[in-house]
Amino acid sequence: MQNEETKQWLQEPVRLMRNKLLPKVPGPVKKQIEGEIERLEDIFLDYRSPRFAIVGRRGAGKSTFINAVFQEPAAKTGSVKAQTGRGVWHSFHKDNAASGAMDILDTRGIGEGSHPEEEADEADSLEETKRSLREKSPDVFLFLVKAKEVDARIQEDIDQLQELRAYVEDVHQYVPPVIGIVTQVDELDPVHDTEPPYEVEKRNNIDHAASHLEDKLKDQIEGVIQVFPVCAYLAFKDGEIVYDRRWNMEETLHYLLDHLPGSTWLQWAKITQAAEIQRSIARSIGKSASLINGGFGAQPVPIADMPVITGVQISMITSIAYISGRDLNRKSILEFLGALGINIGAAYAFRQAARSLSKVVFPGAGHVISGTIASAATWSLCKAAIAYFIDRQSAEQAKKIFEKTRREEEPPQN
Repeated sequence: MQNEETKQWLQEPVRLMRNKLLPKVPGPVKKQIEGEIERLEDIFLDYRSPRFAIVGRRGAGKSTFINAVFQEPAAKTGSVKAQTGRGVWHSFHKDNAASGAMDILDTRGIGEGSHPEEEADEADSLEETKRSLREKSPDVFLFLVKAKEVDARIQEDIDQLQELRAYVEDVHQYVPPVIGIVTQVDELDPVHDTEPPYEVEKRNNIDHAASHLEDKLKDQIEGVIQVFPVCAYLAFKDGEIVYDRRWNMEETLHYLLDHLPGSTWLQWAKITQAAEIQRSIARSIGKSASLINGGFGAQPVPIADMPVITGVQISMITSIAYISGRDLNRKSILEFLGALGINIGAAYAFRQAARSLSKVVFPGAGHVISGTIASAATWSLCKAAIAYFIDRQSAEQAKKIFEKTRREEEPPQN
């Protein structure tokens, strides 16, 4: 599916809900579902790449951390001299422009002892970073400190971080939160314990380093959310991973999700390729879609709400397929629905018509039955789509999950 067609499948039902149907919905139901529509508008209509500013002194492992997030050698690393010159917003696309992207500002290292190998526009690293931050505001500051240096000139680093946040507030009227990252934890004692998962003595030293940095940051900077210790080391050959010593990276990336705007979720799920992040986003989208369809389905307008309910379901399924990273095209969506026994044409329309006709046969009570069925069916489709697209289960397994969820599970509630 081409990028523009994907956008249409994702966005058109949301626009229809906002512009055509929401004004006709009674007050109490309108209030209930409008928040869910706003959530989907944020995710589907305004989606963009997440933006991080990675700050830290030379040798803290900024470029290595970027490579670990991308799982590809996206940023050159400097093993001897300071490498990063200009503060550069890396816009990384996993495979191509339609496959998800992430923008990361890899700043010049604070406290570097030599001029960086790459060209720079400003002599001072702090001014160079500010120059880069004028371009656009990060969603989050990632403050990286090497595990062995959490108490080495840390006050100077914190002062500079505060100055950068104040600069962003002044230029962009936004104060990004700060997440501390303790890097290179594999270098802590005992030195022989280098391969994760680490033994008790090493874990204690890791916890101590993380706690020390967290105390320092939270004592002086408002808006520090959390500190995570990580090992981000990957070795590449010919663009392929040949050695992987990553530790606590997936937990860190999942935590970041909770502090990113919804408009970045689709790209964040695709670029990290972390299954738990994908499931979390898919469940959130599925919950909103189920609540919306339940609200619309309970309205006393026979047949007329069928297109929007179907459209919301297709938009939900398309988004789950999109964030899974699988090849996305019209055929794959229709094959998924066909595997569940749902024909997007006559058979599905008949089922939806029967659901809507319950409003005529059972006035009053029929509205509640109809709304519950619409919500439960949408949630069942969400669970099946997660199984099929994200968990890579077979069509037969996805169908069993769809049928089991529809029979046994209650649709999500506010």
